[in-house]
Amino acid sequence: MARSKVLEGNLVKKAYSKSKYTEKQLQDLKQCADLETGYIHFMKSHMWIQHPTKGRMKFDPYPFQEELLETYNGYRFAIAMCARQTGKTTCAAGYLLWYAMFHPDTLILIAAHKYQGAQDIMQRVRFAYEETPDYIRCGVTSYNKGSMDFDNGSRIIAQTTTETTGRGMSISMIYMDEFAFVEPQNKAREFWTSLSPTLSTGGKCIITSTPNNDDDLFAQLWRGANKLQDEYGNPADVGLNGFRPKFVHWSQHPERNDEWAKEERQRIGEERFRREHECEFIAFDETLIDGIKLITLQGTQPLVKHGQVRWYQKVQKGNTYMVSLDPCLGTGGDFAAIQVFSLPDFKQVAEWQHNKTPIQGQVRVMHSILKEIDQQ
Repeated sequence: MARSKVLEGNLVKKAYSKSKYTEKQLQDLKQCADLETGYIHFMKSHMWIQHPTKGRMKFDPYPFQEELLETYNGYRFAIAMCARQTGKTTCAAGYLLWYAMFHPDTLILIAAHKYQGAQDIMQRVRFAYEETPDYIRCGVTSYNKGSMDFDNGSRIIAQTTTETTGRGMSISMIYMDEFAFVEPQNKAREFWTSLSPTLSTGGKCIITSTPNNDDDLFAQLWRGANKLQDEYGNPADVGLNGFRPKFVHWSQHPERNDEWAKEERQRIGEERFRREHECEFIAFDETLIDGIKLITLQGTQPLVKHGQVRWYQKVQKGNTYMVSLDPCLGTGGDFAAIQVFSLPDFKQVAEWQHNKTPIQGQVRVMHSILKEIDQQ
């Protein structure tokens, strides 16, 4: 295969090339190579970005961005829910580049919900690399739109999130961008299932997204990460699922204030603003109940569980009950659901849901519920 023309130019450093260093450059390189704090020195001293309105400029992270980067570097599993346009992707691109250059023999996978998103992240990594001085950066052996191979044995690959993305790779770190928007949701779950064995061997995982639906995989991982306690209920740095959560609100951005928020609300509407900038799990689809009202509703713990049937009230003899079944095929897609209400007050008494129970099994569950009501 012919070498890329860019490898023969000045945009990249040639692989295995020898360099001379001044004492100042050696000290600078030493600071960048520090595995505890080198990432922030590298990004503050050598990272350039392409601002959408200001063009090429030196990256000067805001305090909340430094905290975000600290979370990435300090924990094996990090999940960040960030307001739109707060620089989460830029921070991730700089951190991934630093990690690849100063952690030899690592494989970093970038997975985005769309092809264009994956290429955009990779372009940010490439731009930052091309602007880094030779005495800091590694040489490259391969330099393409979707991947970069360094002469220290590290590699960065950008791909679209699918059920098989990353399968068979020995991944050192994976970065998942806008994970809440991977559709359909079974694709996200299959991807996560296939990826977990790789991460269990010591790999790092970084997930960033704005919220989407309140029942998708990102929402579940976020809630689990915010249960900051160990198995004994004591306070912990990470959630029950091992993730360290980081929340970034729009107001943390120094260039945004109440006047900005007022104009943005008028421009995109209250529901969109609360989801995109307040980071609330508001369903954007049209629903019978207003999305903002839905997020104020709180779940109730059942009084008792009989198998997978959750009972919230005791069945009273002589009362009238309505039992309804909303079936599905039991193929792992949509959920079948059974609801039990008392009449005429229409209060919920019990519920059941499952997405892998065949129709016959759903009918049997409904029959068992009717039998339990009849026996009271």
